Amino acid sequence: MTAESAENRVFYINLGIMKYGTDDKVHAASFVFAAILLVVTVAFYAAGFHTANTQWAEEAVKWSGNTFLFIAGIVLGKASGGKSHRDDTD
Repeated sequence: MTAESAENRVFYINLGIMKYGTDDKVHAASFVFAAILLVVTVAFYAAGFHTANTQWAEEAVKWSGNTFLFIAGIVLGKASGGKSHRDDTD
């Protein structure tokens, strides 16, 4: 749903060369949460350069990076249709 207007759309990004929109609230929330986690991970990584005790920065980057990858996986899964490729019918 990348048109300028769409029914029931809850999330829309227009960056000029890229347009993206969705009507799925879980997908939209996952996308926003992944974007926030990406910024937080980069901030932790940058803060690690400016501190003497780097052990906390290593753990913070590891945790936020792993969380980002998990949430980004949900975003990609929902974007691809979110349906299982298994056939459960007998």
